[in-house]
Amino acid sequence: MLTMGGTLRSQDLDFRILYDLQQHRTPNADVAMKWVSNSVWLTPITPLGMAVGGWTVNNQPLLNNSATVGCTWLGTIGLTLGTKFIVRRPRPYQAYPDILVPLTTEPDPSFPSGHTSMAFCTATSLSLLYPYWYVVVPSMLWATSVGFSRLYLGVHYPTDVLTGALLGAGVAWVAYNVAQRIQEDNPMMPPNKAVVVPISFHF
Repeated sequence: MLTMGGTLRSQDLDFRILYDLQQHRTPNADVAMKWVSNSVWLTPITPLGMAVGGWTVNNQPLLNNSATVGCTWLGTIGLTLGTKFIVRRPRPYQAYPDILVPLTTEPDPSFPSGHTSMAFCTATSLSLLYPYWYVVVPSMLWATSVGFSRLYLGVHYPTDVLTGALLGAGVAWVAYNVAQRIQEDNPMMPPNKAVVVPISFHF
């Protein structure tokens, strides 16, 4: 069993999961996980692309949906950053500097995972707006991959990632239902699900 400063660490499930992942890293997986993790920075392109597409072809449902996804993304960022600087949980490699070695470092606190919350808010929002398997499956697989990459890279605890996923999905659910309520209160608005948008994710 592993110890640090005389304190038993193997009882900490968060730590044990990260330590086990660290022992199974490979050069190819390192590159892939960094790429997957960084892919989350492309998420703002989704609502912007939808807005441009809706404006170009004068498609109001698509414009409405772009606003929903955009508000979801902004709301998730705000809640994530607020929580981070309230909780101020140290990164795993800061808490266990002699044992856990990250493949990258981050300047902000650890809890919750911002990458994961952004991925799940985007994936959940798209899945609610376009509940088709070819949207839901790749979206959720991508979001889950982002969450796993944060563990693999050693920059988040599993509880950070789980909370980030719940936070992002929760904000998306709230934003979707608010949008639906607005549509119900304005029956002249075209239904949001009237248009199927092809979404592609690159791994």
